[in-house]
Amino acid sequence: MKSFKNIFLLSLIIDLISFLPIFLVYNGGEMRDMMIESMGIEGLGQSIEGMAVMDTMAFGFGFIGAGYIASLVYALRLKDLSALKAAAFILGIVHLAWTLPDFVNFAKGSAGHPPLAFMILSLVPIAGLFYVSQNGEIKSY
Repeated sequence: MKSFKNIFLLSLIIDLISFLPIFLVYNGGEMRDMMIESMGIEGLGQSIEGMAVMDTMAFGFGFIGAGYIASLVYALRLKDLSALKAAAFILGIVHLAWTLPDFVNFAKGSAGHPPLAFMILSLVPIAGLFYVSQNGEIKSY
């Protein structure tokens, strides 16, 4: 699978799945309660200031996710091989920078990382983007 379009679409789908919980947390409800519980911070759910910080983080992370998704959608429109390779490499670096703290927390044994299934799923776009940045081909459909 050396097609830029296939890897960009796969990354787009995985990013949509990965960022969906952030949008659900921002809207409150059960997802927010689950995230607060998984953090293990005593009294966070009852702290007005703590919840304001949580809302601000979810709001900011939501925009970061929207930026990733917009970047992938734009990259799907590129036609030049060198531009596609550069875009894939830069997107791979950005995805790696986003997921690396989760793996560091997991390796240290601390809380504050997503479930292992999401962490493994987040490796797929990284590997795919770096692969096509070196070996990608433009396929005509």
